[in-house]
Amino acid sequence: MKTLLRGLAQLLFVLAGLSFFVGGLVIGILTKTERALAEAEGIGLAVVCGGLGFLAKSVGDNLDDGDSSGQ
Repeated sequence: MKTLLRGLAQLLFVLAGLSFFVGGLVIGILTKTERALAEAEGIGLAVVCGGLGFLAKSVGDNLDDGDSSGQ
């Protein structure tokens, strides 16, 4: 479970980075919204993905392995 959460955290961090750098452009092209609004949505998506990634990493780091707790 620990490895799964760490992998999920890394995936969310990559998604946050991509949405920060190119998210506004892609959202603007696909939905035909104003550029400034699309950039704000891209940054918002990056913040949400980064927060979820940080949460998954924190939970994964705090989990104990089952084999070390019994001894």
